[in-house]
Amino acid sequence: MIYWEDVELDVPRKSSEHYVLSAANIKAFASEWDPFPPHVDEAAAARSPIGQLFAAGVHLLSITIRLSHSIPSDETASIAGRGWENLRFHRPGVAGDTLRVRVTHVERSPASRPERGILVSRFELLNQRDEVVVSFNANVVMLRREPLAA
Repeated sequence: MIYWEDVELDVPRKSSEHYVLSAANIKAFASEWDPFPPHVDEAAAARSPIGQLFAAGVHLLSITIRLSHSIPSDETASIAGRGWENLRFHRPGVAGDTLRVRVTHVERSPASRPERGILVSRFELLNQRDEVVVSFNANVVMLRREPLAA
């Protein structure tokens, strides 16, 4: 079991799996969850500033989370997520992109309860050219191995 104190900081780890965006999966996701015309209609996408079909942001976030679960790891003492910060869409995800995730644990801080700590992890969705497509920091509450004395 990996506790809050055990987490190594500043060691980037990449997903063992990747995801290939295709026109079909972009349209399928967007048709149900974000039917903005440039996500579902290639003619509308061609007239957009991107110039081609591109994935919805929520689709890219879903891919990021899914791929992060393929990073090899021992079981962790995570309790719950506290939220995401600094969410940025750096560039579009377009049909033909091969995506993978890089996660780097960047900060630990004590929580309000002595048996818990907060871990901040940087998530980055990368394309086949190692360009960042999406990034955000996730805050997770974890159990401490040895709670601080009150």
